[in-house]
Amino acid sequence: MPNILHAITDAASSKRGKFVTIALWLLLALVVVGIAPKLASIYDNSTTQSIPSDAPSQVAQRLYLKEFPSSRGTPAVLVFYDAKGLSSADLTQAKQVSDWLISSSKPSAVGPVLSIFTVPQAKTALISKDNTTMTMVVTLNGDSSSTAFQSSVTGMRTYVQHVTAHTSLQGYVTGPAGVIEDAVLIFSSTDLPLLLGTVGLVLLLLIILYRSPVLAFLPLVAVGWALQVVDALLGFAGKAGLFGISQQATSIMTVLLFGAGTDYTIFIASRFREELFITQDKHLAMRNTMRAVGEAITSSAGTVILALLTLLFTTIGLYNSLGPTLAIAVGVMLLAGLTLVPALLVWLGRAAYWPFLPRYKAEQATQVDVSTLRGFWGRLGTWTAKHRILATVGSLLLLIVLALGNIGSQPSFNFLTAFRNPTDSSRGYAVLQSHFPAGTLAPTTVLITLHGATPDAYQHLVALDAVIVALQKVPGVAEVQGLTRPDGNTPSIDPAALQAAIAQLPPQLRAAIRSGQGISTGPICQGPQCPPPDPQMLATIAAFAASSSSVSPDNTTVQLSVILKDDPYSLNAIQRIDPLRSALNKALGANGLGAGSPTSATGYIAGQTSLLADTSAYNQRDTWLIVPLVLVLVGIVLALLLRSIVAPLYLLVAVTLNFLAAIGVCDFFFQHIAGQDGFSYAIPLYTFIFLVALGADYTIFLMSRVREEARRHGLEVGVPYAVSRTGGVITSAGLILAGTFGVLTTLPINVLYQFGVCVAVGILMDTFIVRGLLVPGMVLLLGKWNWWPGKLIQDTDNTSISEQTATAAAGIK
Repeated sequence: MPNILHAITDAASSKRGKFVTIALWLLLALVVVGIAPKLASIYDNSTTQSIPSDAPSQVAQRLYLKEFPSSRGTPAVLVFYDAKGLSSADLTQAKQVSDWLISSSKPSAVGPVLSIFTVPQAKTALISKDNTTMTMVVTLNGDSSSTAFQSSVTGMRTYVQHVTAHTSLQGYVTGPAGVIEDAVLIFSSTDLPLLLGTVGLVLLLLIILYRSPVLAFLPLVAVGWALQVVDALLGFAGKAGLFGISQQATSIMTVLLFGAGTDYTIFIASRFREELFITQDKHLAMRNTMRAVGEAITSSAGTVILALLTLLFTTIGLYNSLGPTLAIAVGVMLLAGLTLVPALLVWLGRAAYWPFLPRYKAEQATQVDVSTLRGFWGRLGTWTAKHRILATVGSLLLLIVLALGNIGSQPSFNFLTAFRNPTDSSRGYAVLQSHFPAGTLAPTTVLITLHGATPDAYQHLVALDAVIVALQKVPGVAEVQGLTRPDGNTPSIDPAALQAAIAQLPPQLRAAIRSGQGISTGPICQGPQCPPPDPQMLATIAAFAASSSSVSPDNTTVQLSVILKDDPYSLNAIQRIDPLRSALNKALGANGLGAGSPTSATGYIAGQTSLLADTSAYNQRDTWLIVPLVLVLVGIVLALLLRSIVAPLYLLVAVTLNFLAAIGVCDFFFQHIAGQDGFSYAIPLYTFIFLVALGADYTIFLMSRVREEARRHGLEVGVPYAVSRTGGVITSAGLILAGTFGVLTTLPINVLYQFGVCVAVGILMDTFIVRGLLVPGMVLLLGKWNWWPGKLIQDTDNTSISEQTATAAAGIK
């Protein structure tokens, strides 16, 4: 492997090879960018919310859509609110909206409309008990990513604002459709600011840290070049359907590409600068540079790629779609780091460092002074060598204390809090929360499918009503609507009497009522000769009509709407799903519908809360799978690079402890200072992947230099010298990488904000605490055991690897 790397890097940085390399990259970029589809045209944001198709909530949702075809579509909840109470004028304005939504001028994606004007009997469910708030439920047809869908939501918002303008009535469009549209609007406006912010920050930090305008622009050119190729490759992959690509994934990809690409460039440029002082020929200097750092860069990128590819084994789309997107980006950047960056840098030569040019000094080629180490990192390396126990124990205790911030940590599954700034959907949701049971926004749907001898729901009204009563008693349930209790209240007709009465209805009348043609309760004829209407018959017809929307067309499946007391997206509501499922199964068995009965029933639970309960379970499964897998893979890479078993073990402990400390600090900040619900459920695993993989980057560069210098001078001198020589470089790389992820905190999307903060904090802690104190201290404490079962063979001529390479090359010439 090293020979292959050397051949690649030697060719890319040779006198002719550099021009060939630059030309090939230019040709590659022009060709793939010219023929690749645009990323914006293939975004699939639905992949971020997907879970396996055999999940209980997914099975239930498919059954729901099959048995109740009219429920297809995405609901939008229109909220009308007047703090003084809904007046007749308010109702007139709301009716204007309702009439528009069922007229021919309605938006193209608008389907069925449920309001007090279209279904008067739903009044008690649609108007709050304090008479200040009213809702309408509008089903939107079609794909939520389509232009028709998005323009329909926008059209509804515009019309509602027009109707309620200059009145005391407030109108909002919320619900799943409103949230989706808000997410699309926010993501569509973040790509360019994110790119410009990242480029601007990297440029500023490079100018401050290296004081060279040429060197500051070099990483931007290389990363920008690589970004064009990555976008094209992702376009091809998305077009071919290899994996879903979301805007969230490409946002993280942009930041990672600039951060990692700049780091690779810095590591190469810093080592190249060292070589230029001791090597007169710039091509030979770059050859020495890449032979010294090429393997470390490859190992570093390989670690990140392997860690990201483990996400392919996850079940949640939020993770699964992220892995290949980022792995491709890092792979392209690695190739650029091994070829394009050296070619550009050797082409510029010493001029890349203008105005502080590294001039060749012959005496430095054979003389290296390690007796006096200056600068912050030189002094820190010397101090750590003298106080290794204090450095190790002190840094360990600090990380452990910070990790205690994880106590009481709770994941958040509420995508309604995904936006940091108020949106129309979040304002409407806040009104609903204040005036309706919290679960009103997204009721949980219970489905009961009958099998066996008499699978007709109307022949089992007594048993099904008993099931409803049992579900109402489950802790956390506010109300259960459906079948015998369409408004959630005690039925006006006893279920047994209703069951018998419905059985007496003529089949033609039942069919007419189900089709909406025979709901009229007026007399068939007029005049004194007409018989008086039968009140019992009218009540039966009304009850049957009210129940018809809860029963499938073939009468075999019943849907119940369970309204929870808790926010349907909260952890409390999610934890209600398992007790609800247990109560459902128990009630079916207790009322003659259990397994083995002549007529049995199967219960299902659909809806957003059920989906989130499954998401929580799969998230736990993915976490327990990916964490050890990543640690094993990173450990293998470290073991192969360092040719040791001992060193990788404590290095993995260090990066894991750093992750826990970073999460602890951020969780305490988010919950107790920023007042947020907690972490988005994806943040811990996201952060773990990045901090372990990127932390391994700095570990690899530090330990590679420690091994090199220890071979020359022994551990006692080699460790502080390695810290002094790599400290500034790792610090610069860490600041830039933390800064690029910090750019995510400027976005109005909470999950990216939290992710940016966590990774930035973790990288800074890794840079200064782990690499500055903990790792050097452990290396010095363990001594020769760092390399067990191998041995560190010390160089007898006390010259660096790069010096040996230069001498050999000169001899060949």
